[in-house]
Amino acid sequence: MKRTILSIALALCVGCAFAQSNAFAKLADIKGVEHVNINKTMLNLAAKSGGDFEFSDDLSLEGMSGDMLKKLENISIYNCEEKEGAEAMGIQVSGIVSGRGWEPLVVGSEDGERMKICQFKKGKKSTIAIFHEEEGESSLIILEGKLDFKKLIEAQMK
Repeated sequence: MKRTILSIALALCVGCAFAQSNAFAKLADIKGVEHVNINKTMLNLAAKSGGDFEFSDDLSLEGMSGDMLKKLENISIYNCEEKEGAEAMGIQVSGIVSGRGWEPLVVGSEDGERMKICQFKKGKKSTIAIFHEEEGESSLIILEGKLDFKKLIEAQMK
């Protein structure tokens, strides 16, 4: 009986972790959304190269190769430059990051541009969602791994 209960609990934990990644994966099905995924192997190669990591105008990890990149397990980038797709993407992302366990870290709006950074922590692992939208365009960067968002920002400020 104890094994059965333990097995069910483990399955639920794995299911919850998978649901976080799976929720964002559905964004790629929106018309006009382009998706790029960078896995652990590619991140390790980038860490060894010693270069800067630039995803878009929204996020550049300058001088963060090495230790910081080694802490990342996955990076997913979603981008849409079509008005309808960008609006649909915004609605879905808002629904995801407004859910249980998500903590808004930065929310800002200026001249029609909006930026929202949220974090979901589960033990030592965290998922950071960086969402940016402006006139008919939106982009989302998902960083997954053993990250400390505060250290990530401090490194960018230097």
